[in-house]
Amino acid sequence: MLQRIQSVFLFFSSIITLIMIFFVPIFEIESKEMFASDFLWAKVFLFISAFLSLISINLYKSRKKQILLCSFSRTQITIALILLLFMYKKELNVKLELLLFAIPYLLLILSSYFIKKDEKLVKSSERIR
Repeated sequence: MLQRIQSVFLFFSSIITLIMIFFVPIFEIESKEMFASDFLWAKVFLFISAFLSLISINLYKSRKKQILLCSFSRTQITIALILLLFMYKKELNVKLELLLFAIPYLLLILSSYFIKKDEKLVKSSERIR
């Protein structure tokens, strides 16, 4: 069912991740703003995260796979953030917008929570039968 709250969280997580890649400056060097799209590996991991979130929406019948894809998506965001902070921070000034990486991460945590809640509901209804 695509109208569940976790589907909304997954959708917004993927949209915000894609917006962060192209429209949110994360570094500044010599008064020039740099975006995540300027860093190849960070961009790849963020695209993977957004793609996994969108795929996870369509796996509503298999909640365990959905939880697994949410976890992988969170891992991809973490890897991208680590790459940006530790590999490129030496030459660049970090902007406050880098903290926006927490928004899709939190949305993925919320979606995992609600998926687990649905799983418990299904298991309890199966016990009643």
